[in-house]
Amino acid sequence: MAAQPIVVTRYELPTADLNSLASSAGLQWVQSDSERVASVQAAMATEPKPVHVPREPRRHEVDNVGPLVLVETKKDLSQLKLPFEQQAH
Repeated sequence: MAAQPIVVTRYELPTADLNSLASSAGLQWVQSDSERVASVQAAMATEPKPVHVPREPRRHEVDNVGPLVLVETKKDLSQLKLPFEQQAH
């Protein structure tokens, strides 16, 4: 048994009901003109896409070309006296 496709019905906005609801609240219902919206969307679809211009890669400059210097960042903990290892005087 094949699955039946779902039929979606077109939704119509109840503008008359919304207009009366807004009027009862002291507001004014404003709606876009659908013909003008469609014409603007059609005009936007026909406009050419902008040309992609890739960015130039950043040039990396070397600040110092002298010899490398080793910097020791590890602390020797064998000589470190912790508070509980120190004798009370």
